[in-house]
Amino acid sequence: MARTKVARADRKNDPNRLPFGKFMAWKSSDISAAWVNLIMLNYLSFYASDTLGIDVKLVGTLLLVSKIVDAFTDIFAGVIVDNTRSKLGKGRPYELCIVGMTLCTILLFACPESFSTTAKMIWIFMMYTLTFSVFMTFRQAGVNPYTIRAFSNNAIVIRKLASYGGIVTMAGSMILSVLFPVLMAKIATTASGWTRLVAVIMIPATLIALFRFFLCKEDPSVDAESKQEKISVKEIGLLFAKNPYTWLFAIIMLCYNIITNLAAGTYFFRWVIGNVALAGVTSVAGIILLPLMLIFPVIMKKIGSMGKMIAYFCVIGVIGYAIVFFSNTFLPGVIGGFLMGTFATLPLAYYGILFIMNICTYNEMIGLPRMDGSAGILSNFATKVGGALGAYVTGAFLSLGGYISEAQVTAQPASAVMMIRVVYALVPLVLLIVIGACAFAFSRLEPKAAAFEEQKKAAHAEESQGQVH
Repeated sequence: MARTKVARADRKNDPNRLPFGKFMAWKSSDISAAWVNLIMLNYLSFYASDTLGIDVKLVGTLLLVSKIVDAFTDIFAGVIVDNTRSKLGKGRPYELCIVGMTLCTILLFACPESFSTTAKMIWIFMMYTLTFSVFMTFRQAGVNPYTIRAFSNNAIVIRKLASYGGIVTMAGSMILSVLFPVLMAKIATTASGWTRLVAVIMIPATLIALFRFFLCKEDPSVDAESKQEKISVKEIGLLFAKNPYTWLFAIIMLCYNIITNLAAGTYFFRWVIGNVALAGVTSVAGIILLPLMLIFPVIMKKIGSMGKMIAYFCVIGVIGYAIVFFSNTFLPGVIGGFLMGTFATLPLAYYGILFIMNICTYNEMIGLPRMDGSAGILSNFATKVGGALGAYVTGAFLSLGGYISEAQVTAQPASAVMMIRVVYALVPLVLLIVIGACAFAFSRLEPKAAAFEEQKKAAHAEESQGQVH
C-alpha cells in the first residue's frame, strides 16, 4: 500500500505529466474552434446561395478578398501579442477571442432576408472577416505563447498535448459532422431556422471553450527565464532575415496545405475508379489512423527528433502515393497507399507548436527576442496561401490535361484521366519529398535548442537561489 502511495505521489510530481483535467480543459477551446470552422467552411456557401439567394461565385469572391485581408492582419496580431504584458499573461487574454468567433458565426447566419443583395454581401463579408481575419487571427497569434506558458515551456508535455489532443479535436469534429446535417434537415428550412440551428450549437460551444481561459493559467517563470523586450516591425524583419528555420517551417506548412486542399478525390473516384460513392471509403479508413497518434510521443522519443520523425514518415508517405499511382484502378492498393500518405502528414496537423517553440528558442540564441506571437506569422501566411493553391493546382492541372467540364459528359480523354492520377498521387508525392527535406534540415536545430533551454533554466535557477541567499 505504501509503495502504491509513493508511486502515485511520484507520478503527481512528475514535471512531464499531463494532468487529464487540464488536458480536457485545454482542448475544450479547440473543439469549439473546430466547430466554427466546420460550419463556416462547409455550410456558409450553401446558406448564402439557397437561403439568401446570392450567387455562389459572388460568395467565393467575397471569401477570397477576406483571405487577402487575413494575410495582413497576421503581422499586426503577432506584434501586438508579443508586446502584451498583462496580469493574465501574454497569450491568455486573446483566448477570449473565441467568444467573438462564435458570436460572429451566429450573426453571419442571422442575415436579414429583407436586405438587398449588396447589403447581404456586406453583412457576410463583415461577419466572415471578423470571425477569421480578426478574432481567429488574434486567437491563433496568442495560442502559441499561451501554450508555451500554460505548460511551462515543457516540450515533452506539449508533445503529449499535441498527440492526444489531435484525437480529441477530431472526435469533436466528427460528432458535429454527423449531427449537423440531421439537424439542418429538421431546423434549417428557413432563414430564421438557420439562425436557431447555429445558435443552438455555438452558445454551448462558447461556454465549453471558456474552460481553457478560466482553468489554464500561464506560468510566469517562463517569462522570467527570457528577455522581455518591446517588439516592433523591425524585429519581424530581422526574424525573417536571420532565422532560416521560420522559412523551413513555412515551406513545410505551404506544401502540407496544398496537399490537404487538392480536393482531387472526387475526380479520381469518378473517372479512374468509376464509382464516386467509394470516395467516402478513404475518409472512413482514415479514422483508423487516429489512435496511432497515441504512440507518436514514444516514436519521437526513440528517434530523438521531431524533424527526423516527420522526415521518416514522409518516406512512408512517398511510398504510399507511389502505390496509389501505380495501382490505378486497383481499389485495395489505392486505399492502402492513401492511408500511408495520410499517416505521413498526421504529425503536421497538430505539431506546429513544437516547430514554433524551437523557432523562438533560436531567436534567443541569435540575440533576438523570443517573439512567441510573431514566430508563426510566416507559417500562418504559408498555410493560407497553401490552402488557396491547393484548389488552384487541381483546376490548373485538369485544365492542362483537357478535362471536360460539361455536366452530361460520360467519358474523359485519356490525358485528363492521367492528369487526375497525377494530381491525386504524384503531386502529394513530390510535396512530401520537399516536406521531408525541410523537416530533416529543421531537425539540426532541435538538440541545440534543447541544450540552450536547459542552460537558460539552470542559469535562472542559480540566479533565483542567489537572490534567496
